[in-house]
Amino acid sequence: MLPGLELLHGIPDHMRTLVVIPALLTDAKTVKELLARLEIHYLATHDRSVHFALLTDWKDCDTESNPHDGALLHQAVAGIALLNQRFGPSVNGDRFLLLHRRRVWSESEGVWMGWERKRGKLHELNRLLRGASNTTFLEDQSRRLPQNVRYVVTLDTDTRLPLETVRRLVGKLAHPLNAPQFNPETRRIEKGYAILQPRVTPSLPVGHHSTVFQKIYSTSSGIDAYSAAISDLYQDMFGEGSYAGKGIYDIDAFEAALADRVPGRHASKP
Repeated sequence: MLPGLELLHGIPDHMRTLVVIPALLTDAKTVKELLARLEIHYLATHDRSVHFALLTDWKDCDTESNPHDGALLHQAVAGIALLNQRFGPSVNGDRFLLLHRRRVWSESEGVWMGWERKRGKLHELNRLLRGASNTTFLEDQSRRLPQNVRYVVTLDTDTRLPLETVRRLVGKLAHPLNAPQFNPETRRIEKGYAILQPRVTPSLPVGHHSTVFQKIYSTSSGIDAYSAAISDLYQDMFGEGSYAGKGIYDIDAFEAALADRVPGRHASKP
């Protein structure tokens, strides 16, 4: 088990963290669910140095724009504005953010799509947070990006975030014994960690997806890759493992280790 800082008084400013949900704006129902999920994550965290964002693309299209694009984007923008109004301003940047990307042409896929899909979202987010102006994120003059963000917690659209999970993740990654040490010659993290990926467990369906009978008698069923991921052989033996897209990472260490290592193959560069 990794050592961690307790952070009894909350996450300090120099450990500022952004919680993001990479997603697609496909229809009005999806947008509503994404906004609700973001609000729930905030209520489970409620820390002044944590911000929350939707990282969104439109769905793939044969043309650069679609007649429904504007309405979906407007719904998402209005929802984020309502969340900021409801929970009040943040000292350093907006508490809730919508970071939406334009489509670019993908030669290999033969469609207009978000550049490099989810990986592209996170890579461009890291660059945006470090001051880049040549990303595919749409410009928004009213948006106030948080400054000096150190960590990003990335979640799937259906991920649930238990109370104080973000604080515990930050405490683990910020501990001096876990701090990433990057070797510029080998271009590798040779000590510490750039990414921490907690165990993810499945939950029973809730609400209209479940029944009274199921709630009483059912347990987790089927084969679920996450529930069995107690130990990763490669991580235990070599200190390396596969990143499944849910966890926390140090922005600068993440970008330094991956710089020029992953070629862009799915879409034209922004």
